[in-house]
Amino acid sequence: MKINNRKWVTMTFMAGALATVITGCKDDHFDLNSDVAGTQTIWQNIKNNPDLSQYADILQSVYYSMTDEKTSSETYADFLNGDQTLTVWAPLNGQFDYAYYKGLLGTGIRDSIYKVEKELIRNNMTRFSYVLNGQDSVKLELFNDKAAWLNYNRATLQGRKITTPNIAASNGVLHIIETPVTYQPNLYEYMASRPDLDSLNNFIKGFQKLEFNEYASTQGPTINGEVTWVDSITYVSNNYTNLYMDAYLNREDSNYVMIMPTNTAWDAILAKTKKYYTFKQEYNQTIHTQTELGNDTTYAAKTTFTQEELDSIQNLYSKNAICQDLTFNANWQYEGIPITSIQDIRNLDTRRDSLQSTAGTKFKKAGSVDGTSRNNPAVEVESFAEMFGNEAPVETSNGYAYIVNEWKLPSEVYAPVIDKDARLSLEYSDNNCNASDLTWTIEYPSFIDQDEGSTIQVDSVYKYNYLQMSAKTSNTHPGAYFKIPNVLSATYDIFVVIGYNLADNKPNKFRAWLAYDRENDRIDIERKNSTAKNNDAILKNPNEDAVDVDGVTSLYNGNFFVNRDIRPSIKNGKLNAELTDTICLARDFTFPICYHGLKDAYPTLFLQSSFTSSQKDKYSRNIWVNAIILKPKDN
Repeated sequence: MKINNRKWVTMTFMAGALATVITGCKDDHFDLNSDVAGTQTIWQNIKNNPDLSQYADILQSVYYSMTDEKTSSETYADFLNGDQTLTVWAPLNGQFDYAYYKGLLGTGIRDSIYKVEKELIRNNMTRFSYVLNGQDSVKLELFNDKAAWLNYNRATLQGRKITTPNIAASNGVLHIIETPVTYQPNLYEYMASRPDLDSLNNFIKGFQKLEFNEYASTQGPTINGEVTWVDSITYVSNNYTNLYMDAYLNREDSNYVMIMPTNTAWDAILAKTKKYYTFKQEYNQTIHTQTELGNDTTYAAKTTFTQEELDSIQNLYSKNAICQDLTFNANWQYEGIPITSIQDIRNLDTRRDSLQSTAGTKFKKAGSVDGTSRNNPAVEVESFAEMFGNEAPVETSNGYAYIVNEWKLPSEVYAPVIDKDARLSLEYSDNNCNASDLTWTIEYPSFIDQDEGSTIQVDSVYKYNYLQMSAKTSNTHPGAYFKIPNVLSATYDIFVVIGYNLADNKPNKFRAWLAYDRENDRIDIERKNSTAKNNDAILKNPNEDAVDVDGVTSLYNGNFFVNRDIRPSIKNGKLNAELTDTICLARDFTFPICYHGLKDAYPTLFLQSSFTSSQKDKYSRNIWVNAIILKPKDN
């Protein structure tokens, strides 16, 4: 799911589906397994075993947490002495880093204390009773929501040897394990574990919040009409990762691949993306429209920002441009082939496969993208292996982290192609023009290839959508204004796609004007206080080979553009006819000001039919506009 601009400007997020997260739940509705019964609790069994004295000391020193920020009034010794049904794997003295964990507890720092709880205690216990009494293996959900395999036949938990199994307790089962299960962070946690990933982690975690889970919490008595809770269970929610990256990085049951730029890579690419989001404090734009009677009219629109707001949206957009396409589903890529190792990624290069990020951007090998197709667009990549850092990933509990010290993703990730269907971007048509949507279904006829002199038979059927600019009279030239929203402060090549007018069987000759903002003013299409067009806004033909319909008169650097007739082309190895012409209106055109996410500020493109009376038999006045395309230039 890509960013909704209005949501980003207001810095708010819509609610969405939320994942279960690391906070364990404490409640009173788990039953004791009747197959296992003992006279002592799990805690009493631990306390009375001298070989478990170090672990017992830890349990007595850590208070049970309701959330990662809120502790209860009971220790884990108290908790394991209660009536909830649990299974605990307690490590032997000397078989875990007792001094390390005592050192964390001695700091008095909440994060350090919670680290002991999450990574040692909760990582070696689970709810319900699990007795070694068979030959199978079972995948357990540990108390911190991590997964671990319990192998009955080998008497191991996640490969760790259980030295004394099945110690019966009144509230569950105790197993003595030789060494505790090593804590494995998920992708969401791993970002926070490395100082060199601070920039990435700080941005993503900036959207984190705690959500109350009413269904997992235990309801208490109603007092004065208000519901109380015996325990209030919360979970970590992050709408940026969940909704906008569409990746539940904190879910243990997921399997993702994530490119993680180090601070070095982050700083370098951020310096570039920030340039693409150069806003101005005040936008003043004339919005063209029409009255109810169909008369042309305009109104002034003003968009203003404080300096604090400008800094905020620039920071937000430039960092989102880095993050939005960093995650991929590890299992479901091209033909379901997984990408869980760097060799898998290299194999993509060899096979020239495609990749799709969880946010929906498709990546294809350079040279494999059909440049004529706008129905299935993709970003071209020279090397997938380079994009992922060309090194083996770090395995986490829910995927694989590819750490990159240099940004190798294509520039179109942070400066995408702007491709607007004309029907969606029309602002209004002038008094000489009737504008309407047109869908033309073409069954290509036989036609003569003028270059080869042969007849080409084509049996393909295609649909083309157009904005039809029709002249109101037989001697007027229709014109229409088009919005180009979400333009960045970047350099683009600007194109318009014109359909060959099959109704008139003639090409078009037209002119183009572009209105846009500069730092302290705006270049408008019309001159101030005048109906005349502004010559500063007119676009010059950049194509050195552009000629008039006679094939002789050069249009290069002039005020006119001409689209071509029907012509043959090769698509997917087959001969077809080309009924649209993609015409370059400007090359290396730099917009100094950004419009991303703005409603009433945008560049405006004005197209108008224009030819002399002596050329009326050569050109159609009616223009079929298929699309306006802006292709960014990485600079």
